[in-house]
Amino acid sequence: LYIMETEEVMESVRVSDNGDNLSRDLLGQLGMGENGSENLGDCLVEEMDLYLDDINDRLMISRMVSDSVIKGMVNAVEEEAAEKIAAKELEKTNLKESLDFLHVGSNNIDVKNEPESSKSEQFMSFSYGSVGHDKMRESLHSLRTVSTEQFLRLRKEIDGIRGSGAIRRIGSGSEMVGLGGILKETESWVGVDRTVDRLKMIMDIMCKTVDDILLSKTSLCEWQQEQEFQRELEAMVMRSALRSIEEELKERLWDQNVHCCDGQGVKWVEKFNEILSLHKQLDAILKLLPNPEAGQLVSHGSGDLDHTHRKTLSNHTPISTSRWEGNGKVDKSKTDDDGNGKVDKSKTGDTEHFDALQLKHMSNKELVDLSNNTIAKMKRDHECAVQKMTEEIFKLKAEYLKEKGSSLPHRKEKEFEVLRKKIPEVISKLDDILVDNEKFPDFSNSGESPSSLKDRLDGLLSENHQLRDSLINKENEVRCLSSRVSDAAENILQRSLAEANLQNLIGNLNAAVEDVRMEVSVTEDVFKCVFRELSSQIKCNNVESQMELIIMQGIYEIVFREATLGAEITGKCETENSDLETTIVQGLSEVILRETIKDTEQELKKLYRLCSVAKDNEVSLQKKILKLENGLISEVKEKEKFREEVVLLKKSVQEKEILAMQASAALTKEREQLELSSQELNTLRYDASQRSKELESVKSKLLKAVQEIEVDRLELSSLNPKLEQAMKELKEAEKQRQLVVALTQERQNDLLSFKAKEDEFRKQMDAIIVFVNWLLKSFANFECRVAENINANNSRLEHSRSQLSSLMKKANTLRRTGLLYKQKLERRYCDLQLAESEVDLLGDEVDSLFSLLEKIYIALDHYSSILQHYPGVR
Repeated sequence: LYIMETEEVMESVRVSDNGDNLSRDLLGQLGMGENGSENLGDCLVEEMDLYLDDINDRLMISRMVSDSVIKGMVNAVEEEAAEKIAAKELEKTNLKESLDFLHVGSNNIDVKNEPESSKSEQFMSFSYGSVGHDKMRESLHSLRTVSTEQFLRLRKEIDGIRGSGAIRRIGSGSEMVGLGGILKETESWVGVDRTVDRLKMIMDIMCKTVDDILLSKTSLCEWQQEQEFQRELEAMVMRSALRSIEEELKERLWDQNVHCCDGQGVKWVEKFNEILSLHKQLDAILKLLPNPEAGQLVSHGSGDLDHTHRKTLSNHTPISTSRWEGNGKVDKSKTDDDGNGKVDKSKTGDTEHFDALQLKHMSNKELVDLSNNTIAKMKRDHECAVQKMTEEIFKLKAEYLKEKGSSLPHRKEKEFEVLRKKIPEVISKLDDILVDNEKFPDFSNSGESPSSLKDRLDGLLSENHQLRDSLINKENEVRCLSSRVSDAAENILQRSLAEANLQNLIGNLNAAVEDVRMEVSVTEDVFKCVFRELSSQIKCNNVESQMELIIMQGIYEIVFREATLGAEITGKCETENSDLETTIVQGLSEVILRETIKDTEQELKKLYRLCSVAKDNEVSLQKKILKLENGLISEVKEKEKFREEVVLLKKSVQEKEILAMQASAALTKEREQLELSSQELNTLRYDASQRSKELESVKSKLLKAVQEIEVDRLELSSLNPKLEQAMKELKEAEKQRQLVVALTQERQNDLLSFKAKEDEFRKQMDAIIVFVNWLLKSFANFECRVAENINANNSRLEHSRSQLSSLMKKANTLRRTGLLYKQKLERRYCDLQLAESEVDLLGDEVDSLFSLLEKIYIALDHYSSILQHYPGVR
């Protein structure tokens, strides 16, 4: 019996502690006594300290690993955000380049082609957006897989650490010292599990939020609405830009016509009159040159030159007189002649009749060709006449020198020859200048009357007033929107305060739940330890009582044997006494066992009462959590409604901003047009500039308001995940509570509810998979349609680009021709300045020649009596 009882004690110790060392120590304790029990307690304390140190080291390692995992996840998210930002910036640059290209090449594009280009840009941006969504989905999938792998590794490492060091101390009443170490150990492991669960929960929240953003129908609808809104705005901007460009070109052409008609005609007429006067002065100088026999011929030649020059003027001046009636300078230049007026009048009448009948029916090109042909003919006639006259002069001079000889010094003849050469050159230059009046612009067909210009100015003024009225209306709308934005900001602040209060409540509830969990776990561990120790104590007491009974029986047997040897007579009495003593001892042992059992039952009842109180506390806390969840759900719904209102307000603010920008652009363009049209609208320009400044200030205010709205939206977006996280934490608390209930129900064999839930979940997953497949098919069809529309729009854009290139070439040629005309005019002006300087020099030489002529007349008067005797001199 003794051996059997010792074997049972050893088996109980092995089952409770799972170690051979403790069984040996207990055997030594049974054999050695109190000193052995003390040594065993010290060894267990040392082993528990070493075990806790090892656990702390491994916990530090696990924290380091979790920190590295979190850092890697954060870096991956940052890299993805940077890639998304770069992609959006590339889309912005592409859109800006396309808009710049359309603004540069939109001088002569019809308004009908503009909606197509805006549609193509919209579909391009939509394709970029779909590609960005696909990339984001792929990156999220990869992140999710990596995070799950990392969490699985962490769990395996933690389980390995637990399994390697899961040795707990169980002993007698003297071994109660290690309970605090066990509690610390459980608390540390609970904290590790909690941190891992929180990390996993955060990752799930992030992945779910991004999936909701990518896959939700509302986000797609909002994105499509924004794209349509941008498309309409771009079309409006392009139309306004094209209209403004066309109006600017028209007004520039009108201004050029007006300036040329007002200033250049008068300048040209004045220059022609000055050239005619110079021509007459040179003819007079030629007449005054000393050659009496050739004088008549020279004068005759000068008359022919005047006749030819008047022909050229008669071919050019009637056009100018017919175009510019009321200028009396040209009529005076026509009436001046030197004795040959009849012929000139008849010729000018013919040319005027020719211009009146034919030039009205001619186009601009035909008029230019006709003027070029007439000028070329006149040049040829003039050159032939000049050559004939010079040849006749030289012939007459040679005959005169042969007959009379050189009466003047050779030096004077050279000077006269130089003068005679210079004067025809100057006359030819003046004729060339007169011939250049072909470049006088023909504005008879394109000119307008001042009444039409006045009507146009009145129209511009009326448009300006309309724009002012629209600006005032838009300013009022902007003020209303700013007031709405301020109200929305106040509402957002109130909601943010409410969210902060809710977060504080959620934090307090979470802390209370965690405290309750800790208390429950501690009480469970304490109950387990106490129960184990009580069971061990009961077993030890049973063993000790049995040992005492065995020893007492042995002692009684020995005493009984000695009594039988000593006295056989008294043996019967002693045996009866020994039997009584054994019965008394057995009764005492039974009483002791009953009392110990009663004490243990009372302690177990107390522990059961404590457990019931803890469960009641849990039920009350769960009720409170349900109430708070209902309040949070209602507040979340209100926040979603408020978000929709903020989105609508933002869209309206953007529309008003764009309308204000268009109005400011129209005002600036109208201001430039009014500056070109007249100087009387300077005051209106100043008012328009002030209005534009006010619009810019209002625009800046609106931009600030929009930025504030975006900041509030970001704050809301940052608070929403926190709310969702809190909700999920509460849900997880409920799940854990349900798991505890499920464990209790599993002990009661209630597995049917779990199977039903699994079936429902499978059905939901099948429905979700079918819906996802339908969405994928619809997206594929939509992408095909978008690709077809993009190709069509690209072909239209290429066609418009070809048209724009041809128009740009024409504009460049027109600019080049304008520059060439300007250069030619500058050259002619320089030639005129040179001619004026030469005329001044000729005037000085004429003065010197007049002095010589006076001397010659004096000499002729002196020798007049001698010259009368010669028959050839009269």
